[in-house]
Amino acid sequence: MALSSTTTKIPNSTTSKIIHPKQIVKRIRDCGNDSNSALGILLESQPFLTTESRTGRQTPEYIFDAKPICIVINLLSKNNQFSVALGLLSTTIELHGQNLVPTHYLKEVYKSIIGMMAIQEQKEKLNLHRKILQLIQIDIPANFGAAPSIDLYHVAIAALGKCRRIDCILDILNSMETNKIMTITSENTGPCAVVRYTFPSPDRMTYLTAVSGTVRCKASGSSIEILNRMISRGMKPDKVIYNHVLSSLANTKSEERYEMTKIIWKEMEEEKMCTDATYKSLISIFSKENQYNDVAAVKEHMAIKAAGSSAPPTTVNNPLTPAYIKDLENLDKVDNAKKTWYRLGTIQSESLNRLPRKSVVFGIQQHKNPALNGLSLVFYTVEGEKLGFMLLRNHLDLIDARVGNRKRKAENDHILVSSIMGMKIDEHFRGQGLARVFTGLWIEICIRAGALPRSEKINKPLLSLALSNFGFIPTCDSKIDVEISRIDCSQTRMSAGITKKVSWEPQFALYSSKVLNFGEREMRIQKMVVTQTPPDPRGKVTSVKTCFEHPMTIKARNGHDNSKECEELKEFVQKIWNGISETSVTDAKKSEVLFAVENNLLRRVVFGYLY
Repeated sequence: MALSSTTTKIPNSTTSKIIHPKQIVKRIRDCGNDSNSALGILLESQPFLTTESRTGRQTPEYIFDAKPICIVINLLSKNNQFSVALGLLSTTIELHGQNLVPTHYLKEVYKSIIGMMAIQEQKEKLNLHRKILQLIQIDIPANFGAAPSIDLYHVAIAALGKCRRIDCILDILNSMETNKIMTITSENTGPCAVVRYTFPSPDRMTYLTAVSGTVRCKASGSSIEILNRMISRGMKPDKVIYNHVLSSLANTKSEERYEMTKIIWKEMEEEKMCTDATYKSLISIFSKENQYNDVAAVKEHMAIKAAGSSAPPTTVNNPLTPAYIKDLENLDKVDNAKKTWYRLGTIQSESLNRLPRKSVVFGIQQHKNPALNGLSLVFYTVEGEKLGFMLLRNHLDLIDARVGNRKRKAENDHILVSSIMGMKIDEHFRGQGLARVFTGLWIEICIRAGALPRSEKINKPLLSLALSNFGFIPTCDSKIDVEISRIDCSQTRMSAGITKKVSWEPQFALYSSKVLNFGEREMRIQKMVVTQTPPDPRGKVTSVKTCFEHPMTIKARNGHDNSKECEELKEFVQKIWNGISETSVTDAKKSEVLFAVENNLLRRVVFGYLY
């Protein structure tokens, strides 16, 4: 299928100046997500891709750099213009058959198309793995008249990994290891010509790409098989291969996982291959296998390595202790999610009338180093569909700084602090008031655990607004006041004060008297756009680029008894959940939080890893 240049003026091929590929790439990137404009620039600068430029005249010399066309193919894939991208491939194949474009140009186009198919497979579930196999085993050899180069096999294996087809990866690996001979009929090298080619022998990159695919496919057993096959062919794995295998083993349970991990760890320690990623994977595997002594051994190795480096001891990853892991085992463990989490309870509220049974199930999800990276407070429907999460980083604050140089008892010398870092609600469930439900639940947990809620520096306007609605106040001098208003469907862009063209449909307008420098990705995720004029009607005011604290937290820091503030905050949370704006709660049974754990255990599983 040849492409027409109906929307682009093609310069005279005999007189037009050849544009350098770097200039083409710059012009294409300036189009942003506008694939049609990018395609127009490509056809204008490489007119040999159009029908008109090749009709009745000889194509002049060009710098055949494939980067511009590959960028356009990737952009077409993002905009679901699958057929147009395939049209570019068909045109390139035709030109290659006429000796008008070199082989390396066609090869790079094939790579982009294979990568595009993997992306489309993840989006639409189109079973495109069959098309990928056809390209690498039939179409490419037929058009080249020879076996595909090994880098094409690398691209195909990586794409099949994204399609989660470990069976196809192993089939290709078998064919390469046995140097399988293929015979196909090709019309490109003559009438019914026969192309006979041999699969190339796999190299290190082949095995690395295959092992990487097992991580996506959650096939840890296959990762061990691929590792053994690599060793049997006389190739010694390096730390990159080993780390990928360990990552696959940490991702999914398999037979002999523990034994194989011990063998790999021993080999890596002897060869001095262990990295921070190695130790994180080891901790994850040994924790899941309940091998607490091995977790402690990994911690010891990490401490020794850190002591011998220039890094300060405070940067050492502190794994979860056996006592803390045993506390987690007292919770209801949920394995049927993308990542294991532990159930803490259920929220039942009439305000959740668009959710099944008007309920939200909540729990905690551990990260490999919660003291540094935080832990997640996760929320699901009763059917197991994820609603969203809150990322929290908890820590201990000293009551008296003078005890810093002696051994402390955490219960007596510290205040537990829980700082919110971020919140995400699934797009399908936005607009249902879940932000106030999530925030209220986090505050309830803090009150039950005897912790003080606050935030790290927040630069997300909607999260700042959620905190402001619960009485949190900004504490940094760098704060910028912003006004947030919802954009009504009937409003035009100009009436809402929106002048900048964006690639998403904004739902909120953001106004401030000061300059706002938000990234495009951040604004796109939050469905927001900056407006140059105050909104009408006026919106709600909050602050960004600041930390937030609650008055209750501030009083406790100054040594005051905050029990009264705790009770007032609990009542306030209840009113927010019920949508009540009066000074008293009129229907206390309208919303209810049912905790599945008692308060002492709740405190230990949320904060115990700090001790």
